[in-house]
Amino acid sequence: MVPAWPFPCLPAGALIEEPHLETLKALLEGLDVMTAQKVPSEKSNFRVLDLRDVPHDFWSIWATESYEGDCSVPVTTQEQAVKTCPASGEETRFMVVTEFKIMKKGFNECDEYLLEWAQGRRNVIHLCCNKLRSWNSTLHLASSIWGQVNLGCIRELQLSEWCLEFIQDIEFHLGTMTNLHKLMLEEIRNSYNRATSVESTIKVLASTVFRAQHIRYLCLNDLCLLRNNLEKLFRNLDTRLETLSIASCWLSQADLDYLAHWPNICELKHLSLRDFIPESCPELLGVLLKRVASTLQTLDLEQCGLNDCHFNAILPALSHCSHLTKINFYYNNISLVVLKKLLHHTAKLSQLTEELYPAPRECYEEVIILRDRFEQLCPELLDILRAQRQPKAVSLAIPCFQCGHSCYYDLEARFCLCQQV
Repeated sequence: MVPAWPFPCLPAGALIEEPHLETLKALLEGLDVMTAQKVPSEKSNFRVLDLRDVPHDFWSIWATESYEGDCSVPVTTQEQAVKTCPASGEETRFMVVTEFKIMKKGFNECDEYLLEWAQGRRNVIHLCCNKLRSWNSTLHLASSIWGQVNLGCIRELQLSEWCLEFIQDIEFHLGTMTNLHKLMLEEIRNSYNRATSVESTIKVLASTVFRAQHIRYLCLNDLCLLRNNLEKLFRNLDTRLETLSIASCWLSQADLDYLAHWPNICELKHLSLRDFIPESCPELLGVLLKRVASTLQTLDLEQCGLNDCHFNAILPALSHCSHLTKINFYYNNISLVVLKKLLHHTAKLSQLTEELYPAPRECYEEVIILRDRFEQLCPELLDILRAQRQPKAVSLAIPCFQCGHSCYYDLEARFCLCQQV
């Protein structure tokens, strides 16, 4: 099939349900047949074998005979010609686009075979690693891939459950990932057997991946090094972010103050600040929202320890976020009076398609949920929205501290198991 393929790109990854070694071998053997031809066939437009399992409109790509082979997602515009990945260094006849996952136990058999196959064909095949994800892998395993792929191709990097010293040990490799668009750092912690300086790790990150000129998506989750270091980490990040997600990092007042006044946040479309207890003055959240009001599309402040004073501080700015499509305020401490004020403000946001609110604290006493009160108040609260517009998807939630689950109200009350009678 590969030598006979009439279009520039064969999106095999989107057509294969599960990775299968024999299928991969067959595809690569087809490429070997084509590379063995000293003179390329004039009838063949095929240039790119895409092994990524990504949902995209490949029929449009084939029909227009266009594919952007510059390590980014495919596009369907007719003007876009087939291009060589700029990170390849020199033009090659064919390109294989893929993504690699490194787990603690190593690579899967397909990734291992592909790496070995590509090693001896560098003069005719460019292996373009679009996305690299590593979970709890050893430094040896991670290093085994750094030298086998062009790190300048990587547009999405995810490092999860890594130790601080690993970050420092791969400083050189991180510095070559100049085309990063999406960076995710999760559960980066100090190891038990080696005292590693947080300060030196911050310097490594700030001087490598945080200097990339194309970052648009940044996710920081459960980083032991972030508290009181946000400015040091972001000072070299000169790009205008579209998505910023920070979770379980317990930002300090200095961190939030820097974030609220950071110049490169003014075009943000998606903001998520989860699971942090704000020690700062409530007005800083209002300043932050005001800075992004003209562009913000989704706002996630779930379980942030917000109370009435924080909600009152963001209400004026929230009213100006006219492009919001989704808001999430679940599991914050809010009174009935302030929740009503919040709903009067969000009722004016006509673009909202999903709205998640915390139930007011009048619905529980300490750790006991007041079922009757919950069922009585929730319909009245939703009527505030319905007086202005018809909400598409709206829910109020209250956590149950006895079973760890939650009770919800959308069109009706749904209780956790220990609250059911």
